[in-house]
Amino acid sequence: MILSAVALVGLVLSAFAFKALRDAEMRRQDEAFAASTETVLNSLELELIRAAEATRNGALMLEQLPQLQRADFSRYAQSLVGKVPAIRVLEWQPWVKGSERVQFELDARAQGLKDYRVVEPDEAEGTWRAAPPRDQYLPILFAWPEQGAALGFDLAADTVRMASKRQAGVLGEPVASESFRVLRGDIPSSTSFGLAITAPVYAVAPPNSPAPVLRGFLAAVIELPPILQQAAERANAAHLDLLVFDKDMSLSKPIYVSIGANSDLQARVGEDVHDTHTSDRVRSLSVSHREWHVVLHPRPTFFAAQPPSLATWVGGAGLLCTLLLMLAAHRTLQDRSRVLNARHQLLDERQRLQNIIDGTGAGSWEYNFETEEFRVNEHWAEITGVDRALYDGKRSYRWREDCHADDLNPVEEALLKHLRAELPAFVVEYRRHHADGRWIWVAVRGKVLQRDTQGRALIIAGTMLEIEARKQAEARILELNATLEQRVAERSAELEEAMHKLSLSREELTRSEARATLNTLAAGVSHELSTPMSNSLISASTLAALAREFQQSMQAGGLRRSELNQFLVQMIEGSELAVRNLERAAELIKSFRQVATDQASEQRRTFDLRQVVEELLDALAPSLRRQGHQIRLEIPEGMALDSYPGPLDQVLTNLINNAYLHAFDGLAQGGELRISASWAGDAHVQINCQDNGRGMDEATQAKLFTPFFSTKMGKGGSGLGMSIVDNLVNKTLGGHLRVESAPGQGTLVSIILPVSAPLPKPQP
Repeated sequence: MILSAVALVGLVLSAFAFKALRDAEMRRQDEAFAASTETVLNSLELELIRAAEATRNGALMLEQLPQLQRADFSRYAQSLVGKVPAIRVLEWQPWVKGSERVQFELDARAQGLKDYRVVEPDEAEGTWRAAPPRDQYLPILFAWPEQGAALGFDLAADTVRMASKRQAGVLGEPVASESFRVLRGDIPSSTSFGLAITAPVYAVAPPNSPAPVLRGFLAAVIELPPILQQAAERANAAHLDLLVFDKDMSLSKPIYVSIGANSDLQARVGEDVHDTHTSDRVRSLSVSHREWHVVLHPRPTFFAAQPPSLATWVGGAGLLCTLLLMLAAHRTLQDRSRVLNARHQLLDERQRLQNIIDGTGAGSWEYNFETEEFRVNEHWAEITGVDRALYDGKRSYRWREDCHADDLNPVEEALLKHLRAELPAFVVEYRRHHADGRWIWVAVRGKVLQRDTQGRALIIAGTMLEIEARKQAEARILELNATLEQRVAERSAELEEAMHKLSLSREELTRSEARATLNTLAAGVSHELSTPMSNSLISASTLAALAREFQQSMQAGGLRRSELNQFLVQMIEGSELAVRNLERAAELIKSFRQVATDQASEQRRTFDLRQVVEELLDALAPSLRRQGHQIRLEIPEGMALDSYPGPLDQVLTNLINNAYLHAFDGLAQGGELRISASWAGDAHVQINCQDNGRGMDEATQAKLFTPFFSTKMGKGGSGLGMSIVDNLVNKTLGGHLRVESAPGQGTLVSIILPVSAPLPKPQP
């Protein structure tokens, strides 16, 4: 008896465990099927959406070109087709009146379309024939790729493609057509099928025109086999058959079929395959207002690829079955717990939204244009001072009766613009009648939540806030502004005087820095000129001594011919040595005079950038040569500027001094400062001064242009160098600079200067 009872309990528990496990396996199988389905359909939907958006954008571009040329269309269409591979042909189809057909064909030929004419297909003969007279034509004027395109094809007689074009003209957005045979220039070889996504192109409407004028259509022709091939490959990889039906066409025959060799649908190929199995996954796919039904049918290999079932093994073991039953029960409880938690979270979210509305004190309202039903919440009734029961659910609510007469026009204008989709939302502030007879200021914000296929608003909802206190505060602020303006004017005058004094101080500091730079140049000049001038003096003294010896020899009367020749050779060599040293001194004086003149003045002139920098480096060479560092110049010849070489020299001098004083501090040798220049467009040059020195941290960079800030204050740094550089670059030279640095990584100072410096502003 006991054994029978245990056996019975074991069988019962095993049966329950088997069912629970089997259900779990089916759920996993469904999840795998759903995941495979989403992978297949998402890729297809993404390609179609990209094609529709590309067509919409192309139509918007054509609206900006009222006189569209063949070259412009080909260039844009080539770029668009290259970015969206799903589009095989992009066609421009303008409306042409019957009376304008001849001129239209002549204009097309004038753009290079040889033998262009408006035609229609003769399916029986497999050729193109001239289109018969009509009131209006819709020919293909331009196409990309143009080779093999059916140029001149009058689509006005094609009922399949015209149906989608009429719908696109009504909706004002892209619409997909039924699938059709894609005709090319060679009709007999046109065997592929596809669809066209058509976007309307409007002419720019005159200011007083009630509605835009439809110029034509931009159509993106998509061949079905290529675009569906990727989805079919994904389905085949997941052991699924793919069938695509057009809802508006026959549902008994798919527009595309991909069935594997081992599929159980092979026996039904050519028959009515619309009948779906219980295991099929059917999903509707919207393609620009055209609905497709996509059916994914699992092949036998799909189920064979799933993990093997363990339910039969579990049924043979009572203890194991009992354990599995407990696990299944535990999992069920967890699922129920998650569902309950989700419900509680939804209730909490609803309550939190209500709390937010209660906390802001906003009144909410909703109006249905079809039923004319008006609904409000309690806060709306409190703001207006009315009984909610009299308004909530009221029909034919007349809001104009509660609006102040002076605010009626702006409120109505804002509302109508939003209803016509000209504004993203309805936002307005106006005075509203209160139940106690007074007028209160309210802020109303609303938005259309639902529209019909024609774009008409069906439901609009929003909020209303009382802003009476804010409006009163604004009035008080406006009243205070009258006295504030006078105080502001007085303080502005004081600030202007202070700024004028500060400007004078900065200019004096700039002049002081310039004088210091000139002193440095003067020291360099004296050192550099000492060598050639000393050599010249020695040569002149030697020549004078030789001349006296020659004079004594002549007076003694014992002058020989060899002595005369020797005297002449010595005189020539000494003279040449003196001339070379004097020429070198003259060149140095000329260079120093140009640099000193430039730095001591702000004279504007046209100069070669490399030449000016070389002259500056020559002037600074005596003082820099004693250091163990080098300057590398990488400025190409021929960079002519119409600017102020003096301020530019001072900027570069300060940057060079900063590099030697700060960047190379602590380096006995090995420091390198690279000065380079390049064109930054047609009207600007970029000068880079980059060193391999110590670099700066962020704190130092933040104060870099602050006057009297220096890390070497009292040790050779004045704290004015970079402030003067910033002032000269931004104001005198009309450019701007940027500094990049990091500790141990050196410093890069980039200066952007205009090729032609701006004219100085007149002093007030």
